[in-house]
Formats: sequence, structure tokens, C-alpha cells
Amino acid sequence: MIREVKLIKDIQAQQRGWTVKVVVIEKAMPRVSKSSPNKYQRLILADEEGNKIQATIYGGDIHIFRDTLIIGKNYYISNAWVKEIGAQYQIVQNNLQWTINGRTIVEEVIEDSEIIVPAVYNFVPFSRLHTYIDSLSHVDVIGIAIEIKPKKEIITNDGLEIVQEMTLMNDNMDTVMLTMWNQFVNNECTQILNIMNRKPIIIGCRLKVSSYNGISLSTKSSSSFVIEPEIPQAAALSIWYNANAEKAMDIICGRIGLETKSLSTLPSAEDIITIKMIDNQLDTRRSFWINGHIKVTNLIQPFWYLSCEKCTKATGYEFEQRFNCLYCRHDQVKAMPRCRVIVDLIDESSSLNATLFRNQAENFLGCTAYELMNKSDGVI
Repeated sequence: MIREVKLIKDIQAQQRGWTVKVVVIEKAMPRVSKSSPNKYQRLILADEEGNKIQATIYGGDIHIFRDTLIIGKNYYISNAWVKEIGAQYQIVQNNLQWTINGRTIVEEVIEDSEIIVPAVYNFVPFSRLHTYIDSLSHVDVIGIAIEIKPKKEIITNDGLEIVQEMTLMNDNMDTVMLTMWNQFVNNECTQILNIMNRKPIIIGCRLKVSSYNGISLSTKSSSSFVIEPEIPQAAALSIWYNANAEKAMDIICGRIGLETKSLSTLPSAEDIITIKMIDNQLDTRRSFWINGHIKVTNLIQPFWYLSCEKCTKATGYEFEQRFNCLYCRHDQVKAMPRCRVIVDLIDESSSLNATLFRNQAENFLGCTAYELMNKSDGVI
């Protein structure tokens, strides 16, 4: 009997009696819903034309599909529950989603005559990450997890949160820091940490690019990870690392870090805009390249402040006095001076206020925060 197979785009909300052949592109770790104690697990599926849909498994059904719906494998799926999804929850270009439960028929594709749909990712090279800094867009990346730091608790505007930082490397020996937040720390980071001895290949999907520490990546609620994926790009990266492991470890230890190419690439002429153009682009991005000059107009502003030596949050403690920081949760840290200066940024079109911190502020002023602190009037 010939199996009648449809495409993802052919399936409508509430439709029954259908079968689609898909490849599993993503299968996130189970999460706890923000609005309830219930667990859910999100998947991204694609058909042979590249149409994608997100699917969700809830509660006890997660265990049923624990050892099936494997990333990179192909399945026939029949009669998942199809419903519309709000735009705020969409992570692929499809206004429908599937709910997979114990009544859904899931069969692995095993016939040799079947066309196996490859899992395809649109990876952004590390050298192009700067074009996404603080924008509303997200990126997919692939890299080698070469270092992972201990997790820590911090205080943000949303309260107490858990973060863990990981360093990824590409085959050009560029590195970028990836910050994992909350449930990603408890799930993916734990899994990665258990296999760090073999420096696993990691795919990160829908990551945010920020200007923290130059250029860095961080998770969003919609982010997803594939650990040790079985795709050609991962195999090639693994072979490269095995041939260059010693030099890569030197970079990790900081012995030849200056020989590696910085990710803070200078902008091209097309990347530079005028100050007057910023307002029209705030809906799509938060970081801009401006060609202008800066000057200080307020000479009585405080040019330094005392802060936690770890997280640089301002504190009321005295210089070098030890205290337990309520923000980064480190104990017995010192209160240390940090430089800060408010300037005017000016180009041919307009001007705006900007703030320089730490090294940038010290280089601009030509003195250190410690020297400013020791000035009797506290200003320059």
C-alpha cells in the first residue's frame, strides 16, 4: 500500500487524517512553563521542501518520546493536533503549530527508497556577528565548546537569576562568549559540562548578539541547542579541532591570545549611519556605528564612582572596603573606583548624549579612575 504523504504547508488547523514526512531540526530540553508548573518540550520540524513548523510535547507525553523524534532523523507523523499560534510565540515562519501526544502516530523513516531530508542550518560566521549587535534579529551559530565557567547567581531587574558563561571557538580560532540563562544552565549547560573533556560541537539557534565584552552571545527564551550534532559542518569542525587541539588549548590558557583575530571588526562604509538616522531604525536594532567626534560639556560631573570589583555595580561602601555584593552574589569583594564620563557625540547631522565607562573613559580622559578619586575636588 502506497503511503499518501502531504507537505507541512498542506495541513490546516484542526485537520485530521493526514501524514507528513519530516526531519527533526531541533529538539529543545524540557522546560517549565512560566505561567504554570507544567513541563513542555519544543521541536522544529521540516519537510522535503524546507517548510518548517514548531511542535510541542506536554507533561507526561515528553517521556513517551524521549527516545524517538531524534534530531537529524526522519519520521512519518500522522494526526498531531494542529492549531494556530500567536505571533509572539512563533519561532518559524508559520502561524500554525502541532501538539504531539500519545495519540499521535510517529514512525521512523527506514525505507532505502525514501528521500531523506537533510537538516539545514543558516549559520552566521563569527566574523559577521558584529552586524547583529543589539539588534532584534537572532543568529544561529556552530562552534566548539572549549571552556565553561562555574554558574553564578546575579540580581537583575527581574530578580534573582542564574547564568553560566561558555566559550565557543570556530575553525579560524576566533572565540566568542555565550551566556546561558536560568533553565539553559540547569539543562543544556549540565549536559555540556558532563562531556567537556571531549570538547563537544555545539549548535546554538536563535541567540542574541550583544556588545557585552566587545561581542558576545546570550540565550533568549526561544533559543535552542543541538549538542554534538551529526551534520557535515560538525564533522569537519571536529576534525579541525583534533588537528589543532594544542594551539586551541594555548588560546584558552591565554598564552597566545594576542595572535588570534579580534571579533570586534571595524565597520564597512555601509554599516555607518548618521545620528539623525537612528530614530528611524530603533524598531529593528539597538546598536549603531557613528562616524563623529566626542567632547565633554559638563565639567562638574562626577568622573568616577565606587563599585563592586566583580560586577561594577555602584556601591555605598568605602574604597577597598570588603562587602557581600547583592547584585553578583560574590562575598567579600572590594569597593573599587570605576571611571565614567558623559559626553556629547557629534556628527554632521546632529548630536546625542553618550556615556563612556572604564577603559574607554580612562583613555578618553587620559587618567585612571584611581587618579580621579585622589583628586581633592573629585572632578577634572
